[in-house]
Amino acid sequence: MAYYHLYVGDASDTKFHWDGGDYSGNIPEVILNLGGTGLPGCIAARNLLESPKYGGRVLDWGSSGARLTKARIIEFLNEFEGPLLAGNPTLARIQTLEDDREYILVACEQ
Repeated sequence: MAYYHLYVGDASDTKFHWDGGDYSGNIPEVILNLGGTGLPGCIAARNLLESPKYGGRVLDWGSSGARLTKARIIEFLNEFEGPLLAGNPTLARIQTLEDDREYILVACEQ
């Protein structure tokens, strides 16, 4: 059974290749799991990540991702899930990320 989810990945993961590579498992190590999306949510997230606004791309056969800072991840989630209000547990977890570091926001099927 497939599982569809969003996560924040480590852009510096040496096994991950942003500029391409083997489409079998080319996804970065998980830093922060953002939870399940279901198939329709995964498709919507992948489409939004690959839009010109976020500049993402296909990473492997079942995953898409975009290089984003913490602020851009929050922007994406506000657009994808609706406003993340104070007290939201997802927002609280994202606030633990470094401000100026680039991450890979991944929508994937596993």
